[in-house]
Amino acid sequence: MPSISQPFRLAILPRLTSLTDTSVQTNHIQVADDLFPASNKITIGISESAISQYILNPTPKLVFSIPIPSTNVVTACDIAQLEENLEQDKRKLQEIWCYALKAGKNYTLNVVINDADSESILNSSGELNGSKKLRLKDEVVNLKIQNETIVAVLKCGLILTYDYDLKLLHSMDVLYGNVTVVNHFKEKEKTFMFVMCSLEESKVCFKLFELYTQELTSVPIMELSSIILEDFELIKSKICYQSGRLYRLIGDQMLTYSLPHCQLLQKVQIPMVSESQVISMNPVSPNRILLTLDNIIYLLDLMHNSILFQRELTHVKSFQILKSAVINSQIGSNASNNKTIAIGVANKQDSNSTCSLEMINVDVGTGTVKDSLGKSFQIFNQSAKSYALEPLLTNEELSSLNDDERSRQGNNFDFDDIYRQLVKCGKSASSFDDVFLNELKIRREHYTEEDRYICDQEFLSKVVNLIFENFQKEYPKSLTFLLTHPLFPVDCTRKLLSRLSEHPRLFKQAIVTCPNLPLKELLFELFSIQNGELSLDISLRILQDYTTDMIRDEIKKLSKIEIQNFIDFLINSKDTEIVSNGRQLFQLLSLILDSIGLLTLEGSMLARLSEYIDQQVVIAERNTNSWYLLDDRQAPRVGTFASNSFAKVQKEPAPRYSVEYLDI
Repeated sequence: MPSISQPFRLAILPRLTSLTDTSVQTNHIQVADDLFPASNKITIGISESAISQYILNPTPKLVFSIPIPSTNVVTACDIAQLEENLEQDKRKLQEIWCYALKAGKNYTLNVVINDADSESILNSSGELNGSKKLRLKDEVVNLKIQNETIVAVLKCGLILTYDYDLKLLHSMDVLYGNVTVVNHFKEKEKTFMFVMCSLEESKVCFKLFELYTQELTSVPIMELSSIILEDFELIKSKICYQSGRLYRLIGDQMLTYSLPHCQLLQKVQIPMVSESQVISMNPVSPNRILLTLDNIIYLLDLMHNSILFQRELTHVKSFQILKSAVINSQIGSNASNNKTIAIGVANKQDSNSTCSLEMINVDVGTGTVKDSLGKSFQIFNQSAKSYALEPLLTNEELSSLNDDERSRQGNNFDFDDIYRQLVKCGKSASSFDDVFLNELKIRREHYTEEDRYICDQEFLSKVVNLIFENFQKEYPKSLTFLLTHPLFPVDCTRKLLSRLSEHPRLFKQAIVTCPNLPLKELLFELFSIQNGELSLDISLRILQDYTTDMIRDEIKKLSKIEIQNFIDFLINSKDTEIVSNGRQLFQLLSLILDSIGLLTLEGSMLARLSEYIDQQVVIAERNTNSWYLLDDRQAPRVGTFASNSFAKVQKEPAPRYSVEYLDI
């Protein structure tokens, strides 16, 4: 299940103006590009302070630190490992630290080579190991250690390639200045980079390059495409890239572009975004990004336009994502492949304006539509309610049709006249049924496709209210039909279950078929009823109609919850149907316990519940072992003709795009 963990702290940031100003702090804290989901080390450039490396497990700890002058701003940094072959098959592992600094109009590129096994980055004389420094003509926007070279992209539009001794190997001009966005990525074992340059009149130049992996004996970088995008305010936009898609957030609109030609694919509104918020976003896996708005973190599915998970950080005023470890492979049901991490800067709510580097763990989910069901952007910030179906044609539209059209649309009922006849029936249930069923040509006691033209919601609402007004002990058969109608009026569902509590057949009918039942009343019945069959029906109805977030929020609103009946029903029931739906019931139990907390349960009930959970775990393990055994029996044997033939005919998956088909 998609989730975002509570952040844990890496380090407190120095109290500097540039690091506490939320509008510029992400530009003054640079995270190296070697971050991946299983990382245990991260390297961060903190302006006016140091280039620092931390380990994450078992507890966050500072390992190495390169101090920098208090007047210098870190504009980019990267780190890579290099294996050096020595005599007698010995190998030496080294780390190459590369970072760019800016002090006024002075720009420098720095390299430090350090033994990975050493305990200090300083040598015996107190100097940096293998330190080299080079002055540049402009600010470095991006650094990438690639193929034993250093690729530096300058703001003026130069792409420079150096070796580890900072000897210039190659220079390329993108022909446009004001480079703002640079991103490196891999597709099908090939390495690419795109740059985005801000132009006048809200235009942007997008350029795509390929970085070659062979020995640099010729041109190491080739331009693949160049596009001018209009009506593209880069300064006001948040940009991130993942799996062939470029995501751009401008205002409350999320625009998705496809590479290599940067074509606009879709535009969707993100309703929770406002201009006054502190905003950041980063990708975490295919079609999924992390979006932060002030102190709330959202995990978004941009394929199905849904909020997979959200977490509010109550201990901070705002949280901005600096870097995320992206899952590049296709995510799936294997939980170990769905976990990743992200690092951000948290701004405290105290008067001292302290900031800290914090890490979060993210479960991106299974990558299927199941993760997104019931979590659309459209239901954001709305109360837990469902929506009644609307008729396709209104009464005015039906009356305007000619005879032929009306015959195709069905019967043109005079609902006002039928209602007047129903009022005259008084409290006679039989007379009421005669008028209702005959005048509306209803042939069954429940709704069918033939009754689809009974679609006047105002009429249905008046009829239901008339029934409740005239009948209390014995209801007409018409009520059974109405409870199965998909347009059962929403205003009549309030207190419906309590009205029908003395009529078991109608009570069960309402639970099973009546739409738009309030979640609050369903939960009340679930926690008070002592009938196992009805408890199962209510449980399945709740899980079917409402999302987990809605259920959890509504349970928290209840003033007093007594779940003794529900736990007894779940633990003691031996009914076959209830056992077969055990997974859904167990899911509902977990939501209830997550909402009220285990500490609210008495000791005896907690012991019984623990024993029940242990039994379910044993059953799950036994089923898993049986599945593995069956799967192993059905798998083809290694070395057989079938497996060898399959290996020969299996084709390599097609890339997202091929360079051969690009317009250069």
